[in-house]
Amino acid sequence: MALWLKRGRRWLKAPALAPYLPPGYLRLSPAEAPGPSWRLSGAVGDYGADSLPEFLRALLSACRRPPGGRDLGLWELMGENLRPIQDIPSFDPESLWPPGVELARLRRPPDRWLLTLHVARPKGRLVAAKVERYLASWHTALEELLKACTD
Repeated sequence: MALWLKRGRRWLKAPALAPYLPPGYLRLSPAEAPGPSWRLSGAVGDYGADSLPEFLRALLSACRRPPGGRDLGLWELMGENLRPIQDIPSFDPESLWPPGVELARLRRPPDRWLLTLHVARPKGRLVAAKVERYLASWHTALEELLKACTD
């Protein structure tokens, strides 16, 4: 397992992600060879990772803004309604399809990010592709996402 940094057209192993502040938008996408299995798009930089949990751990440890403050927990967005939830349902990172995972900063409420998952989940005997949306602070969104894809 490794983190990767893109320099020109080459991918080089990286010891860690550079320190960053939560961006306005970030996307973690499954990628095809050559290069790392997961790639990051957004203001953080050109990074890749061999697995989604590894990427999430690196993002949590490199964030220059400490967790805390007024955390209102995790909410699921269903249509135009918000519902407080305890956890994002578990999923296999292999069940995500491009664009994968997106985090977008919202203006209202302040300091909240909309987490969008493009995931295929079992529905009885079928596998249903769906888009799930959650609302949380930056750290809560990353922590809950990490917990959901490693259970």
